[in-house]
Amino acid sequence: MSNPRVLRMGMKRTLKIGLTGGIGSGKSLVLKMLARRGVPVLQTDILGHELLKKEIFAHKLILKFGKSILDKRGLVDRSRLARLVFSDPAKRSQLNKLSHPLIRQEVAQWIKSQEKKGQPIVVVEVPLLFERGYFRSFDRVLSVSAPLSVRRKRLLKRGWNYKEILRREKSQWPQKRKNEAADWVIINQGTPKDLKCSVNQWLMKLQ
Repeated sequence: MSNPRVLRMGMKRTLKIGLTGGIGSGKSLVLKMLARRGVPVLQTDILGHELLKKEIFAHKLILKFGKSILDKRGLVDRSRLARLVFSDPAKRSQLNKLSHPLIRQEVAQWIKSQEKKGQPIVVVEVPLLFERGYFRSFDRVLSVSAPLSVRRKRLLKRGWNYKEILRREKSQWPQKRKNEAADWVIINQGTPKDLKCSVNQWLMKLQ
């Protein structure tokens, strides 16, 4: 793709790669495979989950969305919060404004720590990488792709209901658009072994 974020391979600096893809495409599995190969990886979803456990941030959420997002212990319930914000674009936007700057700050600090270690490559999984314009913070983008029917089948097996899947899909770019905007695409519609081969081939080309 035509991309102004040109990486000069002669420069000795860390290559920052953003990893994205549609829901159920296998992003997290690819990330685990990369980690096993020694590549430093980070999941922004995990950072978001950890953020909910912080008292100051949880208090902001309660003020914004009310106590209906709390569980019996008085803690923020991720599933309740998700149902609330994904059913209302305005509420989803409010949550993003609260959480995304904090998550991006943590990502930036983590990348700096990896750069200080001299790591040649880092990979950060960001589900809404393109949708939020976050791709501009990375040198390159890797998209994990699978047909819509395959992704939906995977999500249903995980216990998702069809209504929730459709709701999440509406909040994201179509897989085809993500693939067209990415620098690389890994297809994940076969077995985990097939995916592992694809990941290894991609790493070999990258190195």
